[in-house]
Amino acid sequence: MVVILKGDAAQRWRIANEIRKKKLGVRDKILEYMRRNVGKHITGEELRYIANDRSEWARRVRELRTEFGWPITTKSTGRPDLPVGVYALEQDRQSPPHDRKIPDSVRREVLRRDDYTCFKCKWNHKLWNPSDPRHLELHHREHHARGGKNTQENLVTLCTVCHDDMHRQAH
Repeated sequence: MVVILKGDAAQRWRIANEIRKKKLGVRDKILEYMRRNVGKHITGEELRYIANDRSEWARRVRELRTEFGWPITTKSTGRPDLPVGVYALEQDRQSPPHDRKIPDSVRREVLRRDDYTCFKCKWNHKLWNPSDPRHLELHHREHHARGGKNTQENLVTLCTVCHDDMHRQAH
């Protein structure tokens, strides 16, 4: 069950109505709503409403994650603590283009293999608190730019802090 505080609910309702009326495509409306609610639990009902009850809303959310690289998580894509039907935009940033091509099936298996835990610092969502902006990402052991593939064997789970550190050290 997702609990939205009364004041927050009123604010989200106002934002949802504002975005719903815009002359934008469904994907753009969903992205705008998520970017205005980074880190918060967003229900499928909210997204359906923003999409003017268009059935394509779920496909557009998946595209934002898989094709456009937005860190949108669900129960099966990195946040096992989330209820079914709830989404979260973990950070207001897109992943690099080469990370957007990891198939969901591979992403899911790597996260499961690594027990939804950062390989380096052992952080996981059970340790999360509201002041912690981290979420889990996948890192190429052999960098994509050097021919590393999007395979389970070449990917490891890292939190965003460790992932950023790894890339800073590599340059």
